[in-house]
Amino acid sequence: MIPRLTESSPPLSIYADFLKALSDTEFSGDIHTDFGRRLVNATDNSIYQIVPQAVVFPRSADDITRIMQLMGQERWRDIKLAARGGGTGTNGQSLTHGLCLDMSRYMTRILDLDLINRRVRVEAGVVLDVLNETLRPNGLAFVPNVAPSSRATIGGMINTDACGKGSRVFGKTSDHVLELRLHTVGGAVVSAGAEFRSPPETGISVEDRLCVQVLTTAREHQDEIRARYPKLTRFLSGYNFQRAVGDGGVSLIPIIAGSEGSLGIVSEATLNLVPLPKATRLLVIQYADFESALAAAGSLLTFNPIAIETLDSAVLEVAKDDISYDAVKEWIFPETRALNLVELQAETHAAVDLICRKINAEYPGTKIEICKTPEAAARWWALRKKAVGMLANTPGDAK
Repeated sequence: MIPRLTESSPPLSIYADFLKALSDTEFSGDIHTDFGRRLVNATDNSIYQIVPQAVVFPRSADDITRIMQLMGQERWRDIKLAARGGGTGTNGQSLTHGLCLDMSRYMTRILDLDLINRRVRVEAGVVLDVLNETLRPNGLAFVPNVAPSSRATIGGMINTDACGKGSRVFGKTSDHVLELRLHTVGGAVVSAGAEFRSPPETGISVEDRLCVQVLTTAREHQDEIRARYPKLTRFLSGYNFQRAVGDGGVSLIPIIAGSEGSLGIVSEATLNLVPLPKATRLLVIQYADFESALAAAGSLLTFNPIAIETLDSAVLEVAKDDISYDAVKEWIFPETRALNLVELQAETHAAVDLICRKINAEYPGTKIEICKTPEAAARWWALRKKAVGMLANTPGDAK
């Protein structure tokens, strides 16, 4: 017999009524309350499963405004909502018992590309790889390079302030967001910029009031913020008041980025673009144990690599069942228990090759492969990009 899904309970009456009210507006997107769609959106890249009441696909920023306008009404104050992009977060940020607002179906347009000023304006559902493939012929890229780049959306990257490969040189997502559009409960739309500005004390707009609130909170609690906020390069331990206030003014982008959708819904963003490196090399350095790979990272940093990504024995073991492993297995020694993928860049191929020779001289006897072509490097990065997903498929509960 063909297995069948057991139908779960229908959406709660408050959600059914909310969706009916939404349908009575000029909302142009899709609304799904069937169990199949709800079950699909009940999981992401985390270990959790939470079935939403319904899945809503907005078709435009105006659709998001209509949703948030309804949520601002007293009768709908108990409605819960979570925005979702590619569902690549590992902490369950896109999962909810309420409404799942999925941006990946329709809000996928690249709205404007300014090659002179190196900036691009996109909707929140644009996938990172799609964006960078569009930019590649122009020699530009949006540089925060997360592992699940084939699924991760710009909106999700903003809400988690994603970093990924190259972040130690290029910075994380919030460092490259020039402006974003945020839809708040009640339907107000905030256009937040990266520049620090001094808000008027009696601000009229929602953006002014938010800036005043951030500035006031930061000043009132500055001693506590300095004493208790962790000193982290990537900040996901609360709202980032440290970076939001500076030069006598406020920028809302450091507060919104990393807020995991808790302050509003990001519908579009203007992003800073960076020229592609002129010459790159990937070094694959093999070690007998994980501790040796970690210990080597400190000295490798003296060569100023774009990235050092470490794969341990757990990843290498589960990777053996994946096709990405077949492409690199002939270069992995039997005694290898960990790898460092070290990416270098320079202005010329001669300069980057000189760095490679220096690293070879620094570590005599170490097993080092130099990938001189994009195709060779791509084999290893394909393995790295699949690492989290492969670990999630580890048999048993140990994961």
